[in-house]
Amino acid sequence: MKLYFLRHAEALDGLDDAARPLSPRGKKQADRLARFLCKAGIEFDAAFSSPLVRARQTAERMLKITNKERRLKLAMDDALLNGTSQREFDRWLGQLPAVEKVLLVGHEPSLSARVRHLLGGPDEAALKLSKGALACVELGATGNGALKFLIAPKLLGA
Repeated sequence: MKLYFLRHAEALDGLDDAARPLSPRGKKQADRLARFLCKAGIEFDAAFSSPLVRARQTAERMLKITNKERRLKLAMDDALLNGTSQREFDRWLGQLPAVEKVLLVGHEPSLSARVRHLLGGPDEAALKLSKGALACVELGATGNGALKFLIAPKLLGA
């Protein structure tokens, strides 16, 4: 199974953190990444997002482009919020459907911590996801992961 950890794209400022939508730049970041993945032939089998607006909007934009031919229902899950413990997240991860490619859209600092945990716990400075960045981790049979690639929005001109 490959897990695609996507940090939400840039959002507008606002008093209600949960309701902050994507900025125009954030929309471009999400769309460029989605087009890049589409050109690489990546289509998701399952998709989960934090319920916060900016994460949901990032996931929806991603799926609209990558899964044109095979529409996919986006599931909202609190497991992708920063308040979820690593233990709770690991338990949730173990209950995911047995599919090949899973999109997970969430927030910092927990998203980078989840990736580092699957990679064997490298130092915090070793991996940090910028807004709109995506890390692909392939899970092994024992639950350990291997980083397949990491894409930052700057690489795509966003």
